[in-house]
Amino acid sequence: MQSIGNWISGGIGAALGLLGLFVSANARDDYIYSVGLIVAVACALFVMNMIKQAFDEAERS
Repeated sequence: MQSIGNWISGGIGAALGLLGLFVSANARDDYIYSVGLIVAVACALFVMNMIKQAFDEAERS
């Protein structure tokens, strides 16, 4: 059941990252552009960390 929660949170993180990219692509202000990119990078790091944890857990088993 834990793995289903990981898939859901990973999907939400990926969707938020894409949303951040769309926001920064359509930004008319430097502040909004920066916030969109920061959100996209943070979500990418979150998803990469989840992938790393999954591989680490599989390696332990």
